[in-house]
Amino acid sequence: MGLIWKLDHSTSPFEEVTGGVAEYEVHSTESPALSSDDIYQDLAENLERAVSKFNQNVNDTSRFFLIHWEPLASTLTLSVTDDQRENDSRVLVRCHFTALEKQLQESEYESDSEKQAALGMFSEDLHFWCKEFLSTDQGFSQFSLIALFTDSTRDRAVIL
Repeated sequence: MGLIWKLDHSTSPFEEVTGGVAEYEVHSTESPALSSDDIYQDLAENLERAVSKFNQNVNDTSRFFLIHWEPLASTLTLSVTDDQRENDSRVLVRCHFTALEKQLQESEYESDSEKQAALGMFSEDLHFWCKEFLSTDQGFSQFSLIALFTDSTRDRAVIL
């Protein structure tokens, strides 16, 4: 069963707007996945959607395919960006892993460092799954983009 997609418009890659001039087209969805297999399947669908938008997104200034994971919000944002990682492509893909977020919020950790460790371990899994998917995806290999992954800020993104 596939994800249900919604098309939003935004003046920035991180905010939705109603009415007015929208610079960004955001393809967004919510994932109810909790098991590793289901999370991977929904992640793959998001990556496929983002790669399918490369013809609209890649231009002469495009350098990176940025996979931005926000651990506390359990949100994945996929974009094509430039050398400085400051100017995102017009079309973005975003997925909110709702059940995962709820599970992480409701889990009882003995300390904040234990929670951070759990979030870090999941981020490592996501990093690996993205690398695994993109390394065999023919659509991605048709473009000269460098795949980056971050679970913090753009300037701390690492090459997949």
